[in-house]
Amino acid sequence: AHPDVVITHLFTLRESKTDINRYVTGIKSIPQTCEVFDPKQSYDIDCLIIALPHTCVFPLMPMMIQQSYKIIDLSADFRLKASERYNMYYDIDHTCQELLLESVYGLNEFYADAIKTSKLVANPGCYAIATILALKPLTDQTLINHVVVDAKSGVSGAGKALQDTFLYANANEHISAYKTNQHRHMAEFEENCECSMIFSPHLVPMNRGILVSAYIQLNKKQTIDSIARYYQEAYEKSPCVRLSIQEKQPSTQDVVGSNMANITISHVSETEAIIVSTIDNLIKGAGGNAIQSMNLMFGLAETAGLPLVAQRV
Repeated sequence: AHPDVVITHLFTLRESKTDINRYVTGIKSIPQTCEVFDPKQSYDIDCLIIALPHTCVFPLMPMMIQQSYKIIDLSADFRLKASERYNMYYDIDHTCQELLLESVYGLNEFYADAIKTSKLVANPGCYAIATILALKPLTDQTLINHVVVDAKSGVSGAGKALQDTFLYANANEHISAYKTNQHRHMAEFEENCECSMIFSPHLVPMNRGILVSAYIQLNKKQTIDSIARYYQEAYEKSPCVRLSIQEKQPSTQDVVGSNMANITISHVSETEAIIVSTIDNLIKGAGGNAIQSMNLMFGLAETAGLPLVAQRV
């Protein structure tokens, strides 16, 4: 439970009086039914966290942004600054282009100051968080000539929609590549850690977790110490990032159930580096990162209410 937060409303867009026990049980401190959300209504709340499908939020935002509460959006609708890029990746015209410029990308480790004063924060995608955290200390120094990103995710990363690919018989005991160099989260890479890249995501037969391996060609000669220094300087004030310098083999087991991102510098030669990033896609890659942003927006302890120790399985 969060020590500084009380949940006063649970909203839905479709069904009123939905029994929350259909989804979670035994939590008496939250409302027991959902109510239909009205974007025109001024609710007595401080923060609204939105978990709607992509393309469903921006039509409502002009009404919501007029209200007094702050907003954290877990969809992709306000992650990108360029409406043309959004239109290309999500195949729909964005009708709130002015709000794209006002929203702040919720990458807490790099944009904390802007998040603290923002009214609208866009939570990054799960692959985006893991990949950008792995690359940005180097792209900020323009050190990457080219990178191949091999990303593996558990099946929960695809959401709850029923798809044949994610049925037990098809996903269990198999690993499959999908959307190679076509994944929507690449739009977020382009705006936050732009470099020449091949991105290859894979579905692996586990419930949760993301492991990103970035095979980097450097454009300047480096040592393990110089590479380590870039990461140490980037994350020295980041309580939800743990760095490892060639100390152990990275595994999702070290982060599952937590809001931690583990960044491992696995290899460095003069012109090559391998950086491995692991997160729990359901926490650091989604709701946990949103809570971290909320803490920053309201001046709370950044890690308040967040699990920081892995629930090893």
